[in-house]
Amino acid sequence: MIRVDISKGIKVGGFDYVVDMSNEAHHELRADQDNGQCDLHNQRICLDPDNTPQRISKTFVHEVIEAVNYVYCDNKIEHEKIQQLSFGLHQVMENLGVQFGKGEGV
Repeated sequence: MIRVDISKGIKVGGFDYVVDMSNEAHHELRADQDNGQCDLHNQRICLDPDNTPQRISKTFVHEVIEAVNYVYCDNKIEHEKIQQLSFGLHQVMENLGVQFGKGEGV
């Protein structure tokens, strides 16, 4: 498995997004009963570091689609479609041996 390190952040539409997998993010997300969130105005993606590597990767894909929807699609993609796309893309990435998370390596 190739792990793509997302801890340094990503760019979406030329905007720098911070990827936050801190203890603070964990507590914020647990309070909201969420695995991840994308703060579109502050370009911040929060992921719960206590999740499994697969869940973190799937949630990251979902939040990236949220950012792409905001930047390129003027928020016109319904959340249900984003859910479906994120499950599908995550499955393809996992089958290719690619996983997103903290740190690089196999």
